[in-house]
Amino acid sequence: MSLDITPVITDNRLMIKSYGDGTFTVNGHKVTGSVLLYDGKVEPWPVSEASEIDLTALEKLLDTDEDYDILVVGCGELSKMPPKELKEKVKEKGLILEWMNSGAAARTFNVLQTEDRRVVAAIIAV
Repeated sequence: MSLDITPVITDNRLMIKSYGDGTFTVNGHKVTGSVLLYDGKVEPWPVSEASEIDLTALEKLLDTDEDYDILVVGCGELSKMPPKELKEKVKEKGLILEWMNSGAAARTFNVLQTEDRRVVAAIIAV
C-alpha cells in the first residue's frame, strides 16, 4: 500500500509524495529502500533496522556544509528510543532530533519543508 501525502508546493523543495512497499516517491522520482534527504538530494541509505542507526549511518547529515536546524529520523514501522550517544552528538551539532516511525517522519519532513524550515532526514523504508 502506498499513501499519497503531498501538499501542493510549486518550488524545488524536496517533498515526499508517497511511501510504502519499500519505496519512496520524492519529487516525482521513485527510490527503492531507505533514504537520506539533504542538500536538495535524495540518496539511498543502507539501513533497514533502527538498531543500525548510529553516528556513522547519519554522518552525511551531521557533517553537511549546509546549516540545518532539524534532523528527522524515521526508524521503521515502530518508533524506538534513539541511542543516548546519538542524541548527544546531534545536540552538539546544534540540531533538534525528531525521532519517530517512518510514516510520521515522512509526513513531518513534508510539513517542515512547507514551513521553510532547515531540515534533513533519514528514513527507513517500510
